[in-house]
Amino acid sequence: VMIKDIDDSKRIHTNIHSTLESNPKQSEPPVVDAAIVSHIFWPTLTSIPIKNHPRIQSKLDQFSIEYAKLKNPRRLVWMKQLGTVELEVEAYEEDDDGNLVSHVKEVSCTPAHATLLAHFEDKCEWTSEELANSTELPDDMVRKRMGFWVNQRVVETTRSGEDTVYTLISVSDADANNDQSFQHDDEDQEQAVSIGAHEEEEMKVYESYIFGMLSNLGQLPLERIHSMLKTFVAGSDHKYDKTPQQLAIFLQQLCKEEKLEFSPDGLYTILKKRS
Repeated sequence: VMIKDIDDSKRIHTNIHSTLESNPKQSEPPVVDAAIVSHIFWPTLTSIPIKNHPRIQSKLDQFSIEYAKLKNPRRLVWMKQLGTVELEVEAYEEDDDGNLVSHVKEVSCTPAHATLLAHFEDKCEWTSEELANSTELPDDMVRKRMGFWVNQRVVETTRSGEDTVYTLISVSDADANNDQSFQHDDEDQEQAVSIGAHEEEEMKVYESYIFGMLSNLGQLPLERIHSMLKTFVAGSDHKYDKTPQQLAIFLQQLCKEEKLEFSPDGLYTILKKRS
């Protein structure tokens, strides 16, 4: 079922894009590519409430309308925190002579990162509280996501009482902050402490996908599991970026925990508990 979902998604994506491109009222090329899954057969996907920026939501709504026409009476339910967004952003970095110069670069990020940055097209300065109210994300999550854009040198931060103010960087701002860290020291320490917990959380997500695969397909080799994880675990806070060697170590750990078993012919299966 999981493999069929991926194949169906590609076909639906092609049909919808073809329809939108042939529409004379369509001023921009379609940009949404959705993986449409059957929720009963996939691992549980946790939904995080987020209110997308109107420009982003309009693209999703456009795709949903065409899907409803194509697959009536089915409707799409978006997992808004999942996925990957490809953006072109203006950032400031040092050249060979040590001067800060502006350049446009491509960045891959989560939908939450993208919708936060999209607000800066409306105005160049936002407080973390304003962004939290606009996106309906918790304030701590806003600060964590905006830290990504701070480190990318797209925005800078200042303090206003208890609130954090984010401002799009101009070349004069970049020059003024050339010798300053773009991430506060206490945030760096907090990030370092949380790495272990974050990796453990990631592995739990990978484990749920692996069990979903093996429950549906029975047994799989390492290479197939690695390939399917790269396809299925897209975006969100748990982007799959492991090597086959790292995955093999994790699978062996699951075998030691008596959750999986590894056959002599190189296939992993779910270990059936003996009663």
